[in-house]
Amino acid sequence: MKSHTNLDEDINLNKNRFLTTEKNRSETTIVKNMRDYYEILGVDRGATPEEIKKAYRKLAVQYHPDKNPGDKAAEEKFKEASNAYSVLSDPEKRRVYDTRGHAGVHGMGFEGYQNMDDIFSHINLDDLFGRGFGGFGGFGRFDDAFGDAFGQRRTTGPTRGRDIRMNLNIPFADAVLGSKKEVNIEGKRITLTIPPGIQDGQTLRIRGHGEILGIGTSGDLLVTVSVQSHPTLTREGADLLTDAKISITTAALGGSVRVQTLTGDVDLKVPAGAQPGQQLRLRGQGAADASGRKGDLRVRLVVEIPKSLSRKQRNLLKELDKTL
Repeated sequence: MKSHTNLDEDINLNKNRFLTTEKNRSETTIVKNMRDYYEILGVDRGATPEEIKKAYRKLAVQYHPDKNPGDKAAEEKFKEASNAYSVLSDPEKRRVYDTRGHAGVHGMGFEGYQNMDDIFSHINLDDLFGRGFGGFGGFGRFDDAFGDAFGQRRTTGPTRGRDIRMNLNIPFADAVLGSKKEVNIEGKRITLTIPPGIQDGQTLRIRGHGEILGIGTSGDLLVTVSVQSHPTLTREGADLLTDAKISITTAALGGSVRVQTLTGDVDLKVPAGAQPGQQLRLRGQGAADASGRKGDLRVRLVVEIPKSLSRKQRNLLKELDKTL
């Protein structure tokens, strides 16, 4: 069993303050330098989901890496548009962005895609343009995809196998901590790596494990993850949330409470004068965000009020009340 002691907190207090200050300063600079997502897609703030999708589709056509091989500027434009679409196409992320801007969606654990594979594993481009658009693979695949999208089918380039889609139900702990799962696809056993911090509904793209053709390239395996609920933990961005019940004496005098985490139980220090609903944090006990940094476990204190008291207890409380 782990323990969070006063000594540990005193030793790390100044260090944590310094790291938090530096982290906030860095994140503030990054947020200030980021362009408005509506501006990136060229839509107004009241744009409909279909208008947002149409705007992203246009930019994806223009800047897709298969159309601009070796062009780093186009690749950055593609990532920028994909970040904007990922936020504005998600009702909850869009609501937070509209009220709190980039800092708001950062707080939800979304800090932007780091590379092309990251984009293709989160945004299903096949649904936007038709089968074959998603990842790299040369101009043959790209032209085939755009032929389907715009009614001008081209026959040049290698044939590509179809993508295979499947759903995978995983425990809450596997989604937060990461794991490996074995699945059978068309008689073949494949080991999937579930990255730490994966979100419910996120789709993983496993390249080359779709339909296999005798000539041409194989399709991809697209695995959509469903995360099971946990009996005591919920998730908010990269943070995990749970409740901890404490007595009125512990709330008043301080003490400790045992808290369940995904890696074992820990004793959490409760400060004197703790209030109902107050949240305490266990640093680094949350899920990983897009950058790999782990969130916290936020523990909400629930003060239990006795439903029945003895005469002696009532008298003691009355005497205490006179002194407060």
